[in-house]
Amino acid sequence: MNPRIHLLALGTFTVGTEGYVIAGVLPDVAHDLHTSVSVGGQMVTVFALVYALAGPPLIGLFHQVPPKRLLMGAALFFAAANALAALAPDLAVLTVARVLAALGASLFAAPAAATAAALCAPEELPRAISVTAGGNAVALTLGAPIGTVIGSALGWRASFWFVTLLAVVTAVAVWTGLPDVPPGGNSAAGRLDLLRRTPIRWGLLTTFGLFLAAYCVYTYLDPVAHRATGLGSNGVAALMIVFGAGGLLAGRAVSRLIASHGVAPVLRGALTLITGLLAVLTVTTVSHTPLLSTVISFPLMFAFGSAWWSGGISQQTRLAGLAPTQRAQALGLHFSAQFLGVAVGGALGGLALSGVGPTAVPIVGAAIALLTLLTIRHVTPTADPAPARETQVIR
Repeated sequence: MNPRIHLLALGTFTVGTEGYVIAGVLPDVAHDLHTSVSVGGQMVTVFALVYALAGPPLIGLFHQVPPKRLLMGAALFFAAANALAALAPDLAVLTVARVLAALGASLFAAPAAATAAALCAPEELPRAISVTAGGNAVALTLGAPIGTVIGSALGWRASFWFVTLLAVVTAVAVWTGLPDVPPGGNSAAGRLDLLRRTPIRWGLLTTFGLFLAAYCVYTYLDPVAHRATGLGSNGVAALMIVFGAGGLLAGRAVSRLIASHGVAPVLRGALTLITGLLAVLTVTTVSHTPLLSTVISFPLMFAFGSAWWSGGISQQTRLAGLAPTQRAQALGLHFSAQFLGVAVGGALGGLALSGVGPTAVPIVGAAIALLTLLTIRHVTPTADPAPARETQVIR
């Protein structure tokens, strides 16, 4: 595999670090800007919604820009947005900064995955995508904890300066190390053409369901884990690290599973495992056995992270294979559905938590994962009439 693909993983690490680190400094942000944690937390929802709605149109707008130049520009724009966040005098300016950061992130993630696909042979596609997605897993296990520690020691603004530095380093690395790749050449009309295709629509529905199920639970892991195990904030942070470690290790293995078994079986296995794990998590919240639940929770979160990440990489591989001549557009739609799932998952999990309690959160997540199994249809490009250039087979 082309080693320069790892430069793209640096970018997804940067974007992921920014997305995860805000949870670690949110109480300090709320205190400094004289607002509540719940109101401040809406910045996560704002980021996700802007990313979901603006990503595909922006990618269509810049479809003629060479990927190398687009990725460098997106990284620098992302750096500027985080610098604005670090300087924000109030919540309004910080929210604007988060909107701008979402625009920059949306212009990086999908083109990065499409560029990784362009730099590899067809049989290496799952591995290339797993490398770029792996940057996000490293962000969860390493970047976010480092950023949180920096924020705790130097103030929450330092966390955003840390991300700003990472984004500048990413821009320099892309410009100096990434080879030139021809632009995708697909406009907004191409995006609408993709949405008319049945396999693409089913694929996007799977993405939405996968992230809806995961974020419904992950967003409220603190109260759910506290109810099940009695762990405090440090214990929950450890669970998050274990979750990310599961995703990181799965990212290294899932490409081999896809190559040997195909996308559909891996997706079904991931969603089935998520359903079962969330059912076990539900039992731990009602069992009132903190010691046993604590022992169970760490391998459970490791497996949850592994299954979720395997599903996400499988979905990127699926959509990139369904539209090999429109990869940036297809992956842009994937990330749009992903962040829509993140936003709705946070809202739905919050309703379950406030309406019933922590026990209801994993129940809702498990039900969504189970229903999402029904969306794994038309996984191969030949299932939908498409141009001859788009007939690469994904089992």
